[in-house]
Amino acid sequence: MSETSSKKSFDRDSWLKKALDVLFSHGISHVKVEVLARELDVTKGSFYWHFKNRDDLLHGMVDWWRDQQIQFLTRLDLQRIDDPAGLIKAVIAFTHHTDDSRHDVAMREFARFDTYAAAAVAEVDQRRVDYLATLFRAAKFSETEAVLRARALYFYQVGEYTTSLSIDSDLRDELAERRFKLLICRPLDEPAGQD
Repeated sequence: MSETSSKKSFDRDSWLKKALDVLFSHGISHVKVEVLARELDVTKGSFYWHFKNRDDLLHGMVDWWRDQQIQFLTRLDLQRIDDPAGLIKAVIAFTHHTDDSRHDVAMREFARFDTYAAAAVAEVDQRRVDYLATLFRAAKFSETEAVLRARALYFYQVGEYTTSLSIDSDLRDELAERRFKLLICRPLDEPAGQD
């Protein structure tokens, strides 16, 4: 059996996900053809089937991450918000218990010195905040309060997983519940539904 036929076959997405994994664990300097091929246990020829060069891989990695995040948001049905407070609580629980933040952390690190990645992160951040603001508007908060609360919730969540704080799981659950109660309570000077 030849070397190529004994090796596994990987599609473009497999290369891109592995690139994000390596970016997260070792930094951008390790996102190289040789390193990824070794990690995937494939030949470098597989890489060149999917990508022209490393720059093509890096742009593809950013595009793949951004597209995955946007597809997730577009699957959320904003026309059927029967229980906005419940959805806000669900967002807190989802982000609180997911392990998918590694790629977010990696992309944010890359965005610190790559303008293409920075633009993708800014777009995803804005879309996520817009989604949360829609939930707070549906919960009858004014436009100003909806945006403020959306940004407070979103950037708290991002800050928590990017700082890699090690918190006891019971305390983390308690803080998540308190965060929800804090964000959903109405300001004293604003009755429900005020614009």
